[in-house]
Amino acid sequence: MAQKRNNKHAPEWLQKLKMNALVMVAAAYIGILRLTCRIEVVAGQKQLDTVLTRGVVVPCTWHQQIISSALFLRPLMRRGFKTGFLISPSREGAFITRVAKMHGTQVMRGSSSRTGSEALRATIRAIKQGVSPTMYADGPRGPAQQLKSGTIILAQRTQTPIMAIGTAASRYWQLNSWDKNRIPKPFARLTVAVGELRLIERGEQQLDAVARQVGHSIDELTALAEAAQQKPRA
Repeated sequence: MAQKRNNKHAPEWLQKLKMNALVMVAAAYIGILRLTCRIEVVAGQKQLDTVLTRGVVVPCTWHQQIISSALFLRPLMRRGFKTGFLISPSREGAFITRVAKMHGTQVMRGSSSRTGSEALRATIRAIKQGVSPTMYADGPRGPAQQLKSGTIILAQRTQTPIMAIGTAASRYWQLNSWDKNRIPKPFARLTVAVGELRLIERGEQQLDAVARQVGHSIDELTALAEAAQQKPRA
């Protein structure tokens, strides 16, 4: 108990030092993954090509796939695709923000559960600037794999199509967290399935039903990506 109290009340400079060290380690690990992981689009290449020529979309997937989806989206920036990530204003979010910025990605701060209007305004501004805001639509606290309405409202209000994504990794660690987050291991093979673009019409009223449909699409795409891991490569 004494050790826990000492850690909790550690000097501020020591806490900052530890945080800086953790950020550097995490950023270096993501860099290793970017260099060693092989990414293969197993479904939806035509949709993806359309996105790269069209411009702005709302990429959408589950919180469990936050790292693998980011590894897929980040290289697309070399082809002119501007991607950003909505990250909660929590302590964990601040950590992720610093790591993401070290890899050159734009970050919008906000949470569907704590600062919903702030998050909506931030993502709308990003879209107007030509940024495609990636939404982890069951975050930041879950329930896991239940799509919240914020993503649908954003897509409808800005008339920006949703691009559902499912990813899988051949080798990963799985955390004992609410989202069962999967952290790919170096030299993993990442498979990605991209869905048809989904535009939410302005007059659409059944947004809960739309959210369930998009969530179902993410599940199906994830199943496709996982199934591709089982197939022998040519």
